[in-house]
Amino acid sequence: MTERRVRIQWTEAAKKGLAGLPPTIRRGILQKADILLNSDPTRAFKGLSGPLHGLYSMPYSRYRAIYSVIEEKLSNGDHLVTVIVRFVATGIRKEGSRKDVYNLVQKLLRQGSIIDEDTSSRHDAPDEPE
Repeated sequence: MTERRVRIQWTEAAKKGLAGLPPTIRRGILQKADILLNSDPTRAFKGLSGPLHGLYSMPYSRYRAIYSVIEEKLSNGDHLVTVIVRFVATGIRKEGSRKDVYNLVQKLLRQGSIIDEDTSSRHDAPDEPE
């Protein structure tokens, strides 16, 4: 049987987006992201299409956290699949606005920022307010 391990990472762009959100929204997104630790991240939330194909959208109120899923299979005799859920952007869904989170992700894709950007673990996400 294959063991699945899920790791959550946040890009610098996603952490910056989280830091700019209202505290209650930020806390809600971080809590909802933890759902992915115990589920199949490719089925937990909506897969995107068109130029954002291969990314997933996790909604929270009018806000979205956009993530990708990377599977790493180790071949050292162990059957381990590590699923890396990599949040690439967070922001408000505001259709028609240039500040819309989907427009931001398309811009990051054009710049190559999503692929090349350093990531950090869940624990390095912006702190939740007390």
